[in-house]
Amino acid sequence: MKQEPISYLSRFFVIHFRDRILQPIFNSQNPLKQLAKLCTILVFLNGFLFVFSIKDFWRVPDANQYEKPSVLYGLNDKNEYEPIAEFYRFSRVVLNIKDLAPEEDGKPNKLIRSFVSTEDNNFYSHWGLDLRGIFRAFMVNILAGRIKEGASTITQQVARLKFLNTERSFLRKAREAWLALLLEVVFDKNTMMEIYLNEIPLGHGTIGVGAAARFYFRKDVKDLTWGESALLASLTTRPTEFSPLVNPNSSSAKVRVVFKKFVENGILDIKTAEREYEAFSEYYITLNRSPNDSAFGDRLNRFPYFTEYVRKNLTRYIPKSTLYSGGLKIYSTLNIQHQAQAEKALYAGLKNQTAQSNQRTFTKIDAFDDAYGEIYDLLAMLNEVPDFKFKISRSIRTFNRAWQEDLRDELSALNLLSGTETLGEAIEWSYRSQQTEDFLLPVEGALISMRPDTGHITAMVGGSGFRSDNQQIRAFQAYRQPGSAFKPLVYAAAMEYFNQHPDPKKNVTAASLFSDSPLQYVLEDGDEWNPSNYTGEYSGFIRLREALELSRNSVAVRVLEHTGISNLMPNLEKILQIENRSVPRNFSISLGTFEVSPYELAKSYAVIASGGKQVFPLSVLYVEDINGNVIRDFREDAAKQERKQILSPEICYILTSMMEDVIKKGTGTGASAYGLSRPAAGKTGTTNNFRDAWFAGYSSELVSVVWIGYDTGTLSMGRGMSGGIVAAPIWGRFMSNALSKEKSKPFHFGNAHVIRKQICSISGKLPGSHCSQTEEEYFTKNTVPKEVCDDHRGAGFIPESEPEPPSSHQTKVKKKQKTNIFQGDDDLIR
Repeated sequence: MKQEPISYLSRFFVIHFRDRILQPIFNSQNPLKQLAKLCTILVFLNGFLFVFSIKDFWRVPDANQYEKPSVLYGLNDKNEYEPIAEFYRFSRVVLNIKDLAPEEDGKPNKLIRSFVSTEDNNFYSHWGLDLRGIFRAFMVNILAGRIKEGASTITQQVARLKFLNTERSFLRKAREAWLALLLEVVFDKNTMMEIYLNEIPLGHGTIGVGAAARFYFRKDVKDLTWGESALLASLTTRPTEFSPLVNPNSSSAKVRVVFKKFVENGILDIKTAEREYEAFSEYYITLNRSPNDSAFGDRLNRFPYFTEYVRKNLTRYIPKSTLYSGGLKIYSTLNIQHQAQAEKALYAGLKNQTAQSNQRTFTKIDAFDDAYGEIYDLLAMLNEVPDFKFKISRSIRTFNRAWQEDLRDELSALNLLSGTETLGEAIEWSYRSQQTEDFLLPVEGALISMRPDTGHITAMVGGSGFRSDNQQIRAFQAYRQPGSAFKPLVYAAAMEYFNQHPDPKKNVTAASLFSDSPLQYVLEDGDEWNPSNYTGEYSGFIRLREALELSRNSVAVRVLEHTGISNLMPNLEKILQIENRSVPRNFSISLGTFEVSPYELAKSYAVIASGGKQVFPLSVLYVEDINGNVIRDFREDAAKQERKQILSPEICYILTSMMEDVIKKGTGTGASAYGLSRPAAGKTGTTNNFRDAWFAGYSSELVSVVWIGYDTGTLSMGRGMSGGIVAAPIWGRFMSNALSKEKSKPFHFGNAHVIRKQICSISGKLPGSHCSQTEEEYFTKNTVPKEVCDDHRGAGFIPESEPEPPSSHQTKVKKKQKTNIFQGDDDLIR
């Protein structure tokens, strides 16, 4: 059998080992003794190779580097960046050992002495390993017959916390000892203690004494008492078991043991220890916190909806480990003034609307148990189905409903007569602690705002409150029909089509006359579609400006029909900037049947507000690492994107003028309810059966959109709950307060060449000699009307300037229709 030849290198080591090591041993006077020494050395080297790693020499010097939370910043009213949120896996407040000043007697700080006394009384005298402590622990464990006492020094604990896991094995302990020796060589004792105090886990999501002091006592570490220091020192072994929140009795007993060690080690005398322990016992008496409390509840998070949106977006560009522990500085576009006012306006509006809509949640939850309880028990036994259970008993549910709906109000009235202070405080607390009545289904909503010139998102609220059961960011995730808020986009697309293809038959201007009359279409499946106006009334021929003010649905359909779906759609899709979805090709889209999110609608309105340019919304400007180096600059990415001219500035000017009238005298007058005095343009939107209420609008400084509705899209908010009634006041309140510290500016659309012309208010044509009602209207160069109005000759009315008979057009044609109690702007949508 052919054998593989031995390489020269292998032959060299075999010969070298035989001639240089083994041969002298066998030739010695005591070969067994020499061989035993060799085996011992080989065993030691073999074990050392498992314990030792060359990487340790580079890792150990970095032991004093800590995971630090990343901070999210927003702009305050002074245009300065201010922290608004933190991202971290565990709560940590990095401590500098120099901040722990010595006691008045010159001895080390009480917190340091507490941990030294509890964990490693010889910390300042050993060199990483405490051999006497190891021997003592060995004997104690032998006598006890179990692991009763550990022998890890503080240095060994630092090695485990920084570089190892909690596995119980000889190899891990050997690695721990080796790393402890290296740590002692690299760092002095004070630095070692600093690392330990910053790395020790102390329960409830806290890492280090800084975070633990803040969580348990709401204090800084330098202000802790002996009792508080003792409690932190008692949590090092089993923080959950000895947590004062989880097991106050066990915690108190453990703290007493720590005080005994203080006395044994000469840190405190008996009298002082008893006095400090008694003083600290008050902590347990006044402790009233949930065992499930976590340090994450203390995390800085002023605006949770915006924070969560930024977090989700950043994880696409930055590793989660870096985001949570890299100490990044994230500079966002959020304006603190805008965000605070957005939350204030929306939360108040939602609470009020919940009470007005009065949609009851399902309260007959016991009906299933009453009707099918016995059958369910049988099926559960046959099919191993879990028991049908409620979290609370029927009697408690019945009492809670009766208390909130009837008893509380009556008891409050009686208390006003009797004047019982304690009972009054209890009733007041009950009202205050209940944000939304438990028996009412909460109305939800969203608000988003952005700068039209830069696309910077300045405020974003995703619902009625960010809680564990309400984390949907509806500003981005709620896709609902926008109703009449979609009409300006349709009109913009129609006007832009004529601007690109100047066909006189397709001309659409603010003065264009359209028939406001009933419509009827036969669909492909044979069904009929009859879009109607909100009020069920019609005005005959009406100008487009007035139709938008009054939100006439029939006119919106006729505009789409006039331009043609195939002609209008390319421009509409450019305005919407929708990705991965297509707009359906049917007439109902003119009434807002295509579902969009508040974010998408705001982005579309921003195109008009910016003079027709494409807008790329931005929530984060740039991210810096812990050393101040920019690791991701989203401004550069935005600068590379070309802002295409989607609409002409002239059309944006005209549409803005039309939507200004919506707020001044149309369906959006509610937007002025809170004193909005700056130039503003916008449009209301309401869907069938009052399921959704919208208001989308802008000033020269800010674009914002408000949506209100139930999460269940089939539920109505109640008759009359339209966009002008529900959403417009919230929008107006937000815009007025958010921009209160910013100077009001008129709308400006660059070099928009808009022509002003006097027209007949009734026909939309150039006024003739018999036209008594005229007004100024805006046109682009190619859309100025050329036809002179001759509709009023012989009409029979006598104007001040020139007597004429009254015009037949002054009499509005009204066609009454039966209005459904839940009807919205039209049969399909407004």
